[in-house]
Amino acid sequence: MLQTFLKNSLVYTAGQVFTSSIAIFLLPIYTRYLSPSEYGVIDLFIIITALVNLTIALEISQGIARYFQEAKNEKEKRKYTSSAFWFTIFVYLLFFFLTYIFSDILTLWLLEDINKKGLFLLATFSVVTNGIFYFTRNQLRWQIQPKNSVITSFLNILLIASISVYLLVIEGLKLESIFIGQIVGNITASVVAIFYARKSYGLTFSIIKFKKMASYSMPLVLSSIGVFIALYIDRIAIKDLLGLNELGTYGVAYRFAAVAFLVMAGFQQSLSPLVFKNYKKKGTPVNISKILNIFTIFALFIISGSILFSKELVILFTTKAFYSSSSFISILVMAVFFSQMYIFAPGMSIAKKTKLISMISIIGAILNVILNYTLIPIFGLSGAAYATLIAAVSTFSLYIIISQRYYLIPYQAKTILVAFIVVLIISYGIVSISDEIQLIFIIIKTIILLLVLISSSYILLDKDNFQKIKLKISDKILK
Repeated sequence: MLQTFLKNSLVYTAGQVFTSSIAIFLLPIYTRYLSPSEYGVIDLFIIITALVNLTIALEISQGIARYFQEAKNEKEKRKYTSSAFWFTIFVYLLFFFLTYIFSDILTLWLLEDINKKGLFLLATFSVVTNGIFYFTRNQLRWQIQPKNSVITSFLNILLIASISVYLLVIEGLKLESIFIGQIVGNITASVVAIFYARKSYGLTFSIIKFKKMASYSMPLVLSSIGVFIALYIDRIAIKDLLGLNELGTYGVAYRFAAVAFLVMAGFQQSLSPLVFKNYKKKGTPVNISKILNIFTIFALFIISGSILFSKELVILFTTKAFYSSSSFISILVMAVFFSQMYIFAPGMSIAKKTKLISMISIIGAILNVILNYTLIPIFGLSGAAYATLIAAVSTFSLYIIISQRYYLIPYQAKTILVAFIVVLIISYGIVSISDEIQLIFIIIKTIILLLVLISSSYILLDKDNFQKIKLKISDKILK
């Protein structure tokens, strides 16, 4: 399992590095051609997209994840996939139909200008196409096809970037350019993803298979709403309390914090399918613990880097209107990590305790709402960042404690905690000495960052695993 994980993780991580690099490349273009309030509209529809993806299709894709690998033959696998796919198509088309009927009301509510109805409908259709792409790309994950999944992601982001930039810079379409790029990229990449998994799709719908998947996934909708609130309540509260301009500034900080997904993507996309496939094997709990240690090394490196270099990155990639976002990037990086680390606590998912998962997520969501609406009026955007981090850490702690009852994993918790605290003390200590952008300080901070990577690798990896990982990376590079 560990060897397969490392192989798949490298593929997913490479793909995420590429797609995130494109996103970072787009950031200086967007911030120069769009105002903070216009950027806030983009962030608003990112929030809407996430909420729709997590709810209207009843998280049916998670049902495929749970049962696909256990299916007896290809025919049964096709029934699972096809049933979920046609249900997904139906609910997204229904969603667009309903939003079209109520488009006047929704445009006034969200964009506060009836003249922006065309923009609203365009953005809504991009939400629909994103949901279909979300399903088809996930299917490649459940079938453990990392290369094909990454190819579809490459195609998606390249089309979105090229079309959006052309329409924005050359044609001057402003926000419309972003949503048109997303629509074309999502539709094209979805077709390619279906082609790669074509043996799993068919003109069939099994009520029995659908009910089985839905009974597993429906309780996860509440969990997903909890996760959604945990991830987005800060931006919802900012729009409510501070406005679109501040939301745009915070959204830029979140774009930089999304570098955390460079690490999470490889682990998240490759670990879950392997856990469901191998959880009955004796060595799997130890392997999960080792994988968490590997993750921690990269996470500490990214966290330290975000603390040391956030000011330089914001100045390099944005304009003066967004410079204030640098002060809370590192907090958001940590919040992103903790909000996604539940993958290392698979006990409740293995035991099919989806109602319990939902309960934890809702508790975390309520805590997040209370903290955001308490701290934002006092501390502004920094209050939102700290509220999100506190809620993420609390929710992750509950996941770990309860999941251990169903599937015991021998974590090296004390070692990881000590390493985390030491990295925070050193990184913030260096920044507190001087935050000026000078060559000597950049060199010192770079050395500190490299020392974090080396020392954490030495502490968290045993020698055998260190050699295996080094050989795997070397083989990938040589190929």
